[in-house]
This record gives sequence, C-alpha cells and structure tokens, in this order.
Amino acid sequence: MTLTAILLVLISAFMHAGWNFFGKQAQPTLAFFFLTMLLGSLLFSPLIVWQWSLIQAFDLRILGLLLLTGLFQALYLWGLAEAYRAGDMSIAYPIARSSPLIIVCVSSWFLGQGSSISNQSIAGVILIVLGCLLIPLPRLQDFSWRNYNNRTTVFALIAAFATAGYSLVDDRATQLMRELTTPDGTFISPPEHIAILYVTLQSCFSLIWMVWFVWLSKPQRQQFKDMTRRQWRLAAITAVLMLCTYSLVILAMAFVSNVSYVVAFRQLSIPLGVLFAVIGFGESFKLPKLIGVGITFTGLIAVVLG
Repeated sequence: MTLTAILLVLISAFMHAGWNFFGKQAQPTLAFFFLTMLLGSLLFSPLIVWQWSLIQAFDLRILGLLLLTGLFQALYLWGLAEAYRAGDMSIAYPIARSSPLIIVCVSSWFLGQGSSISNQSIAGVILIVLGCLLIPLPRLQDFSWRNYNNRTTVFALIAAFATAGYSLVDDRATQLMRELTTPDGTFISPPEHIAILYVTLQSCFSLIWMVWFVWLSKPQRQQFKDMTRRQWRLAAITAVLMLCTYSLVILAMAFVSNVSYVVAFRQLSIPLGVLFAVIGFGESFKLPKLIGVGITFTGLIAVVLG
C-alpha cells in the first residue's frame, strides 16, 4: 500500500465507524437506510450533471456492474440493520467488517491476483478474523458454536458477504471507468472525480433494489414515513459520512496493487467502532473483547507492513 492509500483509508475508517454509530443510534431498519441512501443520492446528485460526459461513455459492462453493486449494497444495509436490531454494535460491527477479508482474498486467488498478496498480509488477515471471533465471547473459556449461532451473527455475516461482493465489483467497475478516454486518448476524469461519482451512482442503483423491499412492506412504509418526519437530520448526517467514507475507499483502490489490501486495512474501523459503542452506548468491554480488538489491530499492522 502506498502512503496515499494508507492516509485515505485511515480517514475513511474513522468516518465509517462514525456513520455506523449514528446508524445504530437511530435503531436502524431497512427503511432508515433507504432514507439515508435517498438523501445521499439527492445531496450528491449535482455530481451526476458535472460528470455527465463520463456517464455517457459507460458501456454495458459498467452499467451491469453498477446494478450488481447496488444489489450488494442493499443486502449489506439490510443485514447491518437487522444485526444492530438484534444485538450490540460492539459484536455485530466487528463480525460484519472482518469476515469479508476471507471472501475477498479467496476471490483474489481465483481471479489470478493471489501473487500480489504477501504471506505477511495473509497472516494479518488470519489474525484479524481470529480477533473478531473472540470479540463476542462473554469469557475466554466460552468458545463454542452457541455464541455465534444467533440472529446478530447471521445478519452480520450477510452484511459481510455483501461487503465482499461490492468490494470486488467496485474494484473492477472503477478500473473500467478510469480507462475511459476521449477520442484523442485523454482520460475523461481523474480518479478522485470517479470515486465520488461512483459512490453517488452506487447509492442510486441501491435504491432500485431497496425500494421494492420498503414499499411492498406496510410496516417498512410506515417506518419510512415516520423517520422522514423525525429522523431526517440523523439520516442526512449518516448519508454524508457514508458516501464520503466510501469515496475515499474507492479512491484508495487506485493506489494499491490488490484490492484485498484496502479491504483489510479499512478494518481499522473495527477497534474504533467497538470504542464508539462502549463509550456511546455503554456496551460491555470484557476481556475477550479487549483481547480480540488487540489481535485485530495487530493483524491490521501486519497487512499494512506486508
């Protein structure tokens, strides 16, 4: 990872833990995140006009990838909302953030990018996952299946799977966008413009999938109407943090040899998210959680130095 990529992902990690804190504070449902994505799309919509020449150059491959990333984003927000409703943020958040590393690394091998992942980075990924397995335990000796066989873990894993999905899709889509040129061979837009445009389009395409789940469910429709009146400010703050966070991640992908490094290092948000939950919500901070966060952070350092 270059220094630029490290700084971008570091800022992103703070912002990611922040918007998850606000999301948990809102007692989130899919309707809340639908409102969040709707407000985010509206707030950032001028970028679509600004970068219209780039959008006109999109081919069917990019449009298909945008539709696919929208689906993964919708699944991610649904899984995250249900996980937060079922349990503590300090448990759901680390599981949802760490598990994608396995999927992305395995996928990188199948995509022929395994040679760019160092042995030290693989060891770091293993430490991150091991640390997050310790975090939900009430005591170190209570390591058993029943501590993970619950609603919080299931939906956190759904969010994790979706995170891995959109990370791989976004890496390919933005790579194609960066290769788009004018007839004279000049690149249409620089990476930083592509990054912020991409997350705006991702939000718009996620709404295509989310609207059906919200409007076909009477309880979700009612929740959306209530939140529009009572929590639109919190949703707007969450939206800005969410889109800015992922814009930095998309931009960082242009400065690394393999997307797995970005996906791994952004897990710095895990100890930050746990800290926010313990301080902000008064959640417990027992010894397994402390050790798990420490092991996770050690894994992060291994990935960065690898």
